[in-house]
Amino acid sequence: MRTHGAGSGAAGADGPPTAGRIGPRAAGDAGPLRVILVGRTGLEAALRVDPTIELVRARAATDAIGELAEPLDDQSPAAATVVLGDGAVAETRSAALVEALRLVQADVRVLSVGRELEGVDGTIPAHVDLASLSVLLRRPVGEMGAVPGAGAAGVGGGVSRLVKDAEAASGQNSGADRLVLAALLAGKDATATAVGIVSSRLKTQARVLGVGGAGDSPPAQARPLVHAGRTVGHLAAQGADWAALGEQCEWLAPWVVLIAQQEQLRRAAFTDELTGAWNRRYFLRYLNAAIEQARAARHTVTLLYFDVDNFKTYNDAHGHSAGDEILVETIRLMNACIRPSDRVCRIGGDEFGVIFHDPEGPRKPGALAQGPSSIGAIIERFQKQIREHRFPKLSAGAHATLTISGGMATFPWDGRSAQELIDRADELAGQSKRVGKNAITFGPGAERECRGEQAPTS
Repeated sequence: MRTHGAGSGAAGADGPPTAGRIGPRAAGDAGPLRVILVGRTGLEAALRVDPTIELVRARAATDAIGELAEPLDDQSPAAATVVLGDGAVAETRSAALVEALRLVQADVRVLSVGRELEGVDGTIPAHVDLASLSVLLRRPVGEMGAVPGAGAAGVGGGVSRLVKDAEAASGQNSGADRLVLAALLAGKDATATAVGIVSSRLKTQARVLGVGGAGDSPPAQARPLVHAGRTVGHLAAQGADWAALGEQCEWLAPWVVLIAQQEQLRRAAFTDELTGAWNRRYFLRYLNAAIEQARAARHTVTLLYFDVDNFKTYNDAHGHSAGDEILVETIRLMNACIRPSDRVCRIGGDEFGVIFHDPEGPRKPGALAQGPSSIGAIIERFQKQIREHRFPKLSAGAHATLTISGGMATFPWDGRSAQELIDRADELAGQSKRVGKNAITFGPGAERECRGEQAPTS
């Protein structure tokens, strides 16, 4: 759960991707801060009224790692503090948790409430006023030892014998944890990394089964992956020692949960709830990334900006459920036409953006327009499908009149940045409306792209 304090000035998902996240302030300065509360801290009500704090509630320690790795949006404060409350983490695992958090963000502050935990930067007293709490939450990591009641194991203050003993006892897991977390943060298949580690340890091929309740019944030689008293999947490894398999289940189960939660966070952050399409936040990020990649490789990126003609009329005449159906079906039909590397996004309302981006570039120079992956052919096919599609919630004959209007612009000819391309495509979409709708207006660069001409090499 994520909330902003009253009067927070943090931007929402529509903020420009180039604005960057808000940087940290000096010690004691009440600058913007992201506070992640884990377990029962008793601080939520007090912190919610602070307009400088973006408050995040994590149910478990693994959730905190995921929340730290996935800020609410590009405008989330860069400075972050994780507060561990009652039940957040076992005393024997606190140092490992702090280490994992610092792999995500090196300067994150980690505090505990009411009790000292190994590895944390300080302890928040049971009764503290809001002003003192604000200062404590923002104090630089290296200065935490000066805070009354702070834990003795600050970063910069050396590592206690207990931490050294813990690291010696779990050194193998510490290194493995680093590999899995690195894969997770890099957007790679972290599950495959974790299973690969297990396979190496067991000296036989391991498999994770039934994660998320999917799949058939596990084989007899599989052991359950149990986290917080709940079975989250099974681990199978043909011929593995049963006790060793159980040890690996104990290590792997929290990672299976964290990876699944991270994927849920990512989907929630970047997809539209109604249609399942990519949302505006993802649209801006992907378009910027695609243009930078195309700029380096001397390739093109094409943007189609469109909406449904007379959508409000359909919505008013047939009800919001019919309007929702139109939006969902529009996304489905467009997704059926595009290439794997293209992206269909719902920008807002009935406005959509489709990013045509092939990282490998045209397969044969000069022949793009003749192939099945031709952008022009994709657009024609989509327009035809929209015109001919029958929408059950619309009255008889209405399906024949459903059309779209839009504009298409191509990098680098029609715009040399994401914003220029968006503005140009939007302008061209306006031209389509003015000539009577049911049209896609191409920019000069988009016309060249559909003819298969190459992007300039300099």
